[in-house]
Amino acid sequence: MNSLPLNCDLGEGCGNDTELMPMIDQASVACGGHAGDSHSMRACVVLARDHGVAVGAHPAYPDTQGFGRRSLEIAPDALASSLARQVDSLANIAEAEGIALAYIKPHGALYHDLWSKPAVCEVVVSLAAQWRLPLVVQAGRGALPVTADTVELLGEVFADRAYAADGSLLARSQPGAVLGAPAAARQVNSLVVSSQLVAAGGSRLSMSANTVCLHGDNPQAVEVARAIRRVMPKL
Repeated sequence: MNSLPLNCDLGEGCGNDTELMPMIDQASVACGGHAGDSHSMRACVVLARDHGVAVGAHPAYPDTQGFGRRSLEIAPDALASSLARQVDSLANIAEAEGIALAYIKPHGALYHDLWSKPAVCEVVVSLAAQWRLPLVVQAGRGALPVTADTVELLGEVFADRAYAADGSLLARSQPGAVLGAPAAARQVNSLVVSSQLVAAGGSRLSMSANTVCLHGDNPQAVEVARAIRRVMPKL
């Protein structure tokens, strides 16, 4: 059976990191922007190391109150400094535990603003280039608004989020936007078998991807991970 790496956003205070880590391939670790501190980062890094899981930085707008899901108006220099501190904090902890960061994956509004705010995109792409790390972006969204020739882009699809017919994610406020275990397993199975996802309304989207995301803050995250592993082997 075909397989892709399964990545999961962790270190966000959801209490399920220990259960999820053995079932994933890549841990996107919150590093202080929307969640996380030195204690949670170290705990995630040690868990990942012990389970052979790659660690990626999961930086966000500096917005713990809004969990990084609000699009902030922030000067590019200030954003660059915040993101650099976040990644540097995690990288130092990882180095102390004997591992190196494998990628950068923006969180929440920062992730989605890559396509609508060129100045934000420039900051994030420059960050990845400076660290010489791949940048995880949403598959199917099209080209970024800034040149990213010097950065490896990894296309990501979502196991536990429903898609609209145009390839965008259904807003979390919409019914059925967050998928439970059976629906997520069906979505992943369709992806690995045919490189297609079934969108709302039944239309099929062709989707080429390098990694599959599971959100650790999904209340059913552990059940979803188990269901995914029944249809997609761990790498």
